[in-house]
Amino acid sequence: MLKLGFGAFATVWLARDLVEKRYVAVKVGHGSEKPLPDREGEVLSQICKTGPGKLGYERVIELLDVFIVEGPNGFHQCLVTEVVSPLSDQDTAHHCSYDVSRQIVEGFAFLHREGIVHGDPHIGNFGIALPQLEQFEEDDIIDFFASEEVVAVVPRDPKFPMNSIPPYIVAPSSIGFFLRKRKAFPAGSLNVKILDFGRAYRMSQAVPNLLGAAPWMIRPPEVLLHELFDGRVDSTWSEAADIWAVGCTLYHVKLGGNLISTMGSLEDYLVQAIQFGGPPPETWPKLWDTQDRKHENCCRDTDTLAPALHDRVEVWKRYETRAYRNSFRMLDDESLEFLNLIKRMIITNPDERTPTTVLLTDPFMVKRRKEEENI
Repeated sequence: MLKLGFGAFATVWLARDLVEKRYVAVKVGHGSEKPLPDREGEVLSQICKTGPGKLGYERVIELLDVFIVEGPNGFHQCLVTEVVSPLSDQDTAHHCSYDVSRQIVEGFAFLHREGIVHGDPHIGNFGIALPQLEQFEEDDIIDFFASEEVVAVVPRDPKFPMNSIPPYIVAPSSIGFFLRKRKAFPAGSLNVKILDFGRAYRMSQAVPNLLGAAPWMIRPPEVLLHELFDGRVDSTWSEAADIWAVGCTLYHVKLGGNLISTMGSLEDYLVQAIQFGGPPPETWPKLWDTQDRKHENCCRDTDTLAPALHDRVEVWKRYETRAYRNSFRMLDDESLEFLNLIKRMIITNPDERTPTTVLLTDPFMVKRRKEEENI
């Protein structure tokens, strides 16, 4: 019916399940040579088997079906899921209360208890369930988006095989925008869903070669170092990396911007990250003056670290007031509880980050949970 979104490895479409008579999202993966299920399908299928009844299971997007189709570009895995509106949609983000943060932490506590690392928890990989969509007929939706632009695909090389490309492309459509215009967007408490398990893996396995790369604004210091030194230094993505990234994303969801600025060089980003996260492990400073690195201008000498070794408490104290002032919010007790939760996640040393299962007992989380139970 409509394109809902796309990424480097898949495109998501809105469709109608004619048997169950419901709207679904169909995620069509990129082509492969063999008709094999990919990691995302395997992880979500396993969650469906072992997760029901456990706290946080309902925070994972509901997988309805998995199948493989063959086309001119090979075999494509198709995942059929419930329909969601991404939190990266600005209008959706305006509806986010602190309870959204509680749900996200619960979801990751569930994943980590199940032995699953997500690998890419940025704001675009969270969504809001949209059961209200079912009250509308297909024609209502199609007519609303009838004026969407269609762009013909014309290869520059006239000899390019036309059967491997679509005749035209369309821009993604926002179902959340449609529901808002129809005054049917979810009201009250939103139901958060964790999406896109394309980089997920099980902790019991050796860390696989993860597709793509998580965006800068959520990458923890140890992952950046691992990438800068071609895997010879520190670690790839882990459960602890998930925790750092979720902390950055909680901040983004509630305050509408990145906790750590991505403006400037990678060196600037690392210094900021360590300012917020505190001193690095003792082994790290020795690495900053090494010549064995991919980026020539990054991590030149240990003097670069000097600003980062300021008192972490003082760094946060200065930042808290500015962040809330810039977002036109009051820095009240609830706000401080929220920031204290994030501080337990944004710690430079990955071994010192608070596990998501322990964060469930954080005062911020306990208070939000009680509020939910009293509704």
